[in-house]
Amino acid sequence: MVRFSLHVVKRLLLYILQRKRLALAVIFFVCIAQIAELAIPLLVGLTIDQILEADQFAIELVLAGVIIIVITSIVRAITYFLARWLGYIQGERILFSIRSDLFEKFETSSLEFHDQHHTGDLMARATTDLEPISEMLVWGERIFLQAGLTYLGIYLVLFLIDLQLFLLMGVITPLLFIIAYFISTRLGPLFFEIRTQYGRLTTVIQENISGMQIVKAFNAEDREKQKFDKENLGYFDLRAYAFKIRSIFIPMFMLIINLLIAILIFSGGWLVIEGDVSTGLLVALLTYFTMLVMPTRFLAYSLVMYQRVNAAGDRVFTLLDSPTILPESSIPQKLPDDVTPTIIFDNVSFSYGSRKTLSDVSMTINPGEKIAILGPTGSGKSTIISMIPRFYDPTEGKILVKTGQKSYDIRDLDIKSWRKKVGYVHQEPFLFGRTISENIAFGVTETERIDEVVKIAQLDEFTKSLPDGLDTLIGERGVTLSGGQKQRVAIARMLLRRNPIMILDDATSSLDIATEAEFQRAFTQFLTKSKHTVIFITQRLSTVKLADRIVILNRGQIVEQGTHEDLLEKGEIYPLLWKTQEGGMLDIRLALEKIIQERS
Repeated sequence: MVRFSLHVVKRLLLYILQRKRLALAVIFFVCIAQIAELAIPLLVGLTIDQILEADQFAIELVLAGVIIIVITSIVRAITYFLARWLGYIQGERILFSIRSDLFEKFETSSLEFHDQHHTGDLMARATTDLEPISEMLVWGERIFLQAGLTYLGIYLVLFLIDLQLFLLMGVITPLLFIIAYFISTRLGPLFFEIRTQYGRLTTVIQENISGMQIVKAFNAEDREKQKFDKENLGYFDLRAYAFKIRSIFIPMFMLIINLLIAILIFSGGWLVIEGDVSTGLLVALLTYFTMLVMPTRFLAYSLVMYQRVNAAGDRVFTLLDSPTILPESSIPQKLPDDVTPTIIFDNVSFSYGSRKTLSDVSMTINPGEKIAILGPTGSGKSTIISMIPRFYDPTEGKILVKTGQKSYDIRDLDIKSWRKKVGYVHQEPFLFGRTISENIAFGVTETERIDEVVKIAQLDEFTKSLPDGLDTLIGERGVTLSGGQKQRVAIARMLLRRNPIMILDDATSSLDIATEAEFQRAFTQFLTKSKHTVIFITQRLSTVKLADRIVILNRGQIVEQGTHEDLLEKGEIYPLLWKTQEGGMLDIRLALEKIIQERS
């Protein structure tokens, strides 16, 4: 079946209507250019008839005809230039808007949206999927209009000259549209499949470039090359088949045009002999049908282009129209800038698809409190802290933010102003391929305190040892830094923002014990100067002791919580955990897994 998508047409039409003056100008100049172009053969034919009918050669008659033809040609050249130029401007402006909308979609969508889409596929939709749309907007729309006007004008002239000749040509012409329909039924689904396959191909490339260290570490180069070759061959086969169909398409169109010209020569010649049509008009008709060669090729290519645009546009606009997952409140609330709020988890549950990671979690995090969250792998630690900056929303229950006597559902808060209150350091921090100072100052304009946060994060000695200091480029994703150095840069980045709420997701796991101890000392001193709420995940009990409250998770539920002393006295899991540390087991996660497994 032909893939005809009104959705794609409507979306493109909306972009065009946003610049309707430009669109109307393009249509106007195309119409004038085509009227002038269609007038020229008729003027030539009439001039020939005037010459043939005259008793003697009249230079004035020929000169008048030539002048009119030249003027018409000049008008055609000027309006054709304006149509091309304005068409290009229109297409590029629309493409600029689509690119901007896609980037905004990527930036404003939730992490759940990005979890559901491969990076390589998103890149393909924002780059190569826009190429056929660009072709159509820049010149496809214009040539389709030109080709349609050419056909309409030529057959209108033919109708006015001789009705029988018009009917004879009209019988053959529908073959063009029958062939176009037949080819479209093949190309439509094929082009959609090509775009999808290209998304899979770019995903393989992106994953291998991003994970090159893992690929090499596991000697997986040959296996990944085979995987790439499979996707690459699939893409090649689909494109080769598409080009095969397109290669049949154009010659068949040309064959029908040549057949029309042959019929015209025979029938028109007969009409000239019979005196029903003048020689000049026959010459004009032959010129017209010769002129059909390029418009026919344009129409053929436009139909192919439409199928490509339909496939690519379906992927692009489906992505743009997909929900961002995190709905915004119609009247978003903003908290006072100088207030550190209370955070309340009220029977919160969360599921990744069918997999439930949190179940009925309830707890209160008070302003200025330091909370340590412990738990074995998969217990829901990262899920809890990811919900505080609203990277994800609860699937059940709610998270409340309380200031004074007022409580707000976190979903009713202005998400940008709320995230300004929350600093976040991931255990595998992302760094940009810029300088160290640019990474630390990311998202802020005031950088006067950068030296202070560099010292707290224990980066000062390291940066002083570099030839360019803080202005040292660190490569894509911070590839030139060690794991511990990247974590310290990310910590400094958070500290510079002075967020009232700070979240550290195992953010010191790559630091050696001595460096972590120095950081903890400096960080604790920093916290005494202002009332920051700190929530952290850690694998070291030396860090856990600094917390005001310890929360232990297992299978998405809180199994114990309290202070270090309370849990040692009244807890069941925590005392056993502390004993494993005394016995030499330094990894909390492994110790907890062992304790919980033994208890169950």
